[in-house]
Amino acid sequence: MYAFKVTAKQNIGGKIAKGMSVQCVEQNTNSPQIKTIMEAFKNQLGIEIKGIEVSKSYFNVERLK
Repeated sequence: MYAFKVTAKQNIGGKIAKGMSVQCVEQNTNSPQIKTIMEAFKNQLGIEIKGIEVSKSYFNVERLK
């Protein structure tokens, strides 16, 4: 399992502000899926984005050691 810090590069959906970050865990070394990222925002910060397309390009992904 690998841990990632995911930080928003821009404001998203009026709820996630630029600079907000969460930690995600994935089974492989690839960057986390957008579904995993959005679940992390919901679980860790109580933020749920609905009705808009959110892209992984909106986030900086940093693999944690």
